[in-house]
This record gives sequence, structure tokens and C-alpha cells, in this order.
Amino acid sequence: MRPKKGTRFGVLDVITILILLYLLFPLAVIILYSFNPTSSLKFPFEGFTGRWYKEVVTNKKFLTSLQNSVYVALAVAAISVTIGTLASFALTRYDFRFKNIVSFSVLIPITLPAIILGISLLSFFAAIDFKRSLLTVIFGHCIFCIPFAVLVMNSRLSGFDISVEEAAKDLGATTLQTFRYVTFPIIRPSIIGVMMLTFALSFDEFLVTFFIIGKRNTLPIVIWGMLRRGVSPTINSIATIVLVFSMTLIVIANKYAKIRTLR
Repeated sequence: MRPKKGTRFGVLDVITILILLYLLFPLAVIILYSFNPTSSLKFPFEGFTGRWYKEVVTNKKFLTSLQNSVYVALAVAAISVTIGTLASFALTRYDFRFKNIVSFSVLIPITLPAIILGISLLSFFAAIDFKRSLLTVIFGHCIFCIPFAVLVMNSRLSGFDISVEEAAKDLGATTLQTFRYVTFPIIRPSIIGVMMLTFALSFDEFLVTFFIIGKRNTLPIVIWGMLRRGVSPTINSIATIVLVFSMTLIVIANKYAKIRTLR
């Protein structure tokens, strides 16, 4: 007997819902416990409170580490999108010797375990006697963020219709004008996507950062230090703030990309 279509789709719907619940349940627990009125993780609650959020936003250590994380992530995003875009143009539009080797080499960092990359960077900075700081963190994050930028931009530029650029040049546009008014508007959604992706990767990175951080800690390092003393509603509040912030950026980038596509 052939299964009924309705039954098959019903099973798929149930499986999809179960998978979503499995993925979202830990996030829901974190958000829920961030409003727990007591410091102990008990359920059911005896009420709801926002005092843990107040403690977080008035905590100087948290605000300083957040500022450091944003600074690092912005720098990494800017560097990654610039180098990644230029590398993608070279890899998709030009033929040169050892092109396949270069293409493979660019992707090596994302295949390495984070702990191996962190130890390698630590050894490198120690060998050249370079003091660890936020600058070393930016350098380390760029190592694994640039390959992601290249991957995203490669997928966009490989399907790019070069005839629109040729048409602009036939009409008298210079190379710079063609890029500014033709090429850049087309690839801008991908560039924004790369910036959001690399920002998120850098902002959340802990393991590589742990090996190459200096005295100025980033947010993941501060959270790790707090977790060593046990899980508290304060940590849940920080996690919720970071989650909402990240999701907001993703939604904005997604909507912007859709608007540009429609245009």
C-alpha cells in the first residue's frame, strides 16, 4: 500500500516541530531563568524579576568586556569583508598559476580544530615576542573569519553576470564608476551578510581568544570566568542579551538583503 500524502506530510510536520523544539528548548530555558527572582535555579518560579538585567547593565566589568568584544568584532568584520571580497574577485575572475592550491589553502583555517589554531597562534606570538592584546585577538579571529568571507563572496561572484559591467563600460563608465554604480550595488547584500557572519563568529569566539587574549578580556572570557563559580541568573541574563542582540542583527541584515533583491 502507498502511504497517504496527508499522513506523510503530517509525520514530516511532527518531525520538524520536534527538531525545532530540540534546538530552541535550551535557549528558552536560558531566557526563562534570566527572570528567576532567586539566585537558585529552581522551578516553578515564585515570581518574575528584571533585577538581574539591571545588575548586568550596571556592571562595569560586563560593559567593558562588551565594548572590547564589539571593538574586536567590528575590526574583524571590516578586515574580513575587505580581504575576502578582493580574494574572491581574484579567484573567480582571473586565472593564475597555482590557483587551485591557493583556493584550497584559503580554506585550511576553518578545517582546523579551534584548540589547534589557538595553540599555533600562541606559539607564533611567543616566537616573535609579540605582547598579547586585543590586536592579537583581531589577528587570530581574522585567520578563521576570512575563509568564511571568501566562501560567501565566491558563491555570489561565481554567478555574477559580467555583461552588465561590460555594458556600463561600453556606455563610457570608468572601471571605478562601474564598480561603484553597477558591481557594488549588486554584491552589497552579500557584503552585508559577510559582515554580519564574521561579526557574529568573532563576537562569540572563546577558545581561540582564550589562548591569545591579553589583560583586556572579551565578553566570552568574562562569561567563562563567571561560569567557573557556577551558573547564575546573571549569566542567563547576559546570554539573553547577547542572543537578542545577535538575532536582531540577523533579522535586519536579512530584511535589507531582501529589499535589495526586490529592487
